[in-house]
Amino acid sequence: MDNYSLVLFDLDGTLTDSHKLIFDSFNHVLRKYRSIEMTPEQILSYFGPTEEVCIKKMFGEEDFDAVWDDFLDYYRIHLDECTVFAGLKELLAELKSSGRLIGVFTAKGTSTTDLTLEYHGLKNLFDIVVTGSLVKNHKPDPEGVELALSRLNVLPENAVVVGDSPSDYKAAASAGTDFIAVLYGHSSTARFEDVKCKKAASVSELSAFLLSEGNGSWKR
Repeated sequence: MDNYSLVLFDLDGTLTDSHKLIFDSFNHVLRKYRSIEMTPEQILSYFGPTEEVCIKKMFGEEDFDAVWDDFLDYYRIHLDECTVFAGLKELLAELKSSGRLIGVFTAKGTSTTDLTLEYHGLKNLFDIVVTGSLVKNHKPDPEGVELALSRLNVLPENAVVVGDSPSDYKAAASAGTDFIAVLYGHSSTARFEDVKCKKAASVSELSAFLLSEGNGSWKR
């Protein structure tokens, strides 16, 4: 095949510029319930599982329901501060019109994923959405990628994962798919210095990789 039949996107930092909203949502509940704030680096140290699991680790089980409700309320109310990277809606539409399958594989939980995709009018575009709530083993484990491949009946060699973190790359590599690193958000070339993959410095460059004729020439 000249073109990938499935393009699987990460969400935060790949499709949406949402990191600040995530950090602000955590700090909102940290201020309210613990009278503290955390740096982005401190918050990121909890990441891997979903936000629900992170909050349970931060606050414990006893306060979870109240904290989680407040977290979701803040996240929902401030979704206007989270944007889709310019050009990506057009890229998704072009991929769909060309007959490709497109999906999301994110470590986010289902609640925040649905809120984000629905707010930006993206949810109905995707053929599959795999969240951290749907897998037992989170990135960099390949379970989420493999679940998408299995449900859509796509071979690994006919799929590519697009993401902004080394854990996205490791999940793709372990599942046997190709990978494109995006550098237009909060990521940097240094994070992928030792990774042999395509690197998109802009959405237009990502579009060229995915839409240009004969892009099978740079597949593995």
